[in-house]
Amino acid sequence: MSNARALLDLQETDQQLALRRRAYRQLCEELDSEGGIPELKKALERARVAELELKVEAARNDAEVVDLKEKVAKLEERLYSGAITNVRELTAIETEHNTVRRELARADEAVAPSRLAAEEAEATHNRLKQELADREKEWTTRSKMLRKKRARVGSEYKQIGAERESASVGIPATDIEIYNALLPRMNGVAVVKVDRGVCQGCRVRLPMGEIARIQNATGLVNCSSCGRILLTE
Repeated sequence: MSNARALLDLQETDQQLALRRRAYRQLCEELDSEGGIPELKKALERARVAELELKVEAARNDAEVVDLKEKVAKLEERLYSGAITNVRELTAIETEHNTVRRELARADEAVAPSRLAAEEAEATHNRLKQELADREKEWTTRSKMLRKKRARVGSEYKQIGAERESASVGIPATDIEIYNALLPRMNGVAVVKVDRGVCQGCRVRLPMGEIARIQNATGLVNCSSCGRILLTE
């Protein structure tokens, strides 16, 4: 059973390695994300373009209203000047006058909504700009902390890895091979103790004969239920 105990110690080391490896990967992922700054920059650029487009649209509407008002004024001046006496020409001007007034009403109705949309776009752009500035300031501090933590976890991983190499010395290669094959399949728990006749891996009570076989075995014994390597006190 000494090999099973040595494998249990090795498993504890491997579990510490797995924790460091997971922590290191998470730190790398967070550092790679840059605190969401790249996505925020893209959102800010979209907001900037949207603001520009809506301001151009609002300005176009304002200019159209001014232009149409001038047309209406000129047409009314011609209509009411008394200089036009030809009925056909007068009718044509009245028709044009009515058309331009309808266009002016339509354009005038669009002014307020377009200005409001431009103002809202500007507010969104300014909000995102401030959010980006705050995020970049926060990330400057946090990224330094994360890099230091990643360096520490990486150092711990190397140290524990060296300890694992030492811990595996003296364990037969065939036992290491069995253990390494079980470890990923058993979610990092390849070796378990037998407590009061119960396998602590699958919680199944073992027959008395199997317990005696484990205690007297010179090699590894696997649980007949879950397949893990068993260790008795």
